[in-house]
Amino acid sequence: MSQEWMLDLLSDLRGVAEKNAMFDLCEQLDDALVIAAREIRAASACLHEADVADDLGTEFSRTAREHDYS
Repeated sequence: MSQEWMLDLLSDLRGVAEKNAMFDLCEQLDDALVIAAREIRAASACLHEADVADDLGTEFSRTAREHDYS
């Protein structure tokens, strides 16, 4: 499930804060938007890397691949 709805919510809250002249809150919400975008991007990258590294050949060294675990 996409987490981008959080960005929409924070943006909407920021708009309400601005309309009500809550400028300190606007600054905090701007920071929250940046942090949320960064974390969403990082989580998406981790998921993508997990899909790519699903093959043992890309995840383990040659020694680990050749080891007999039985």
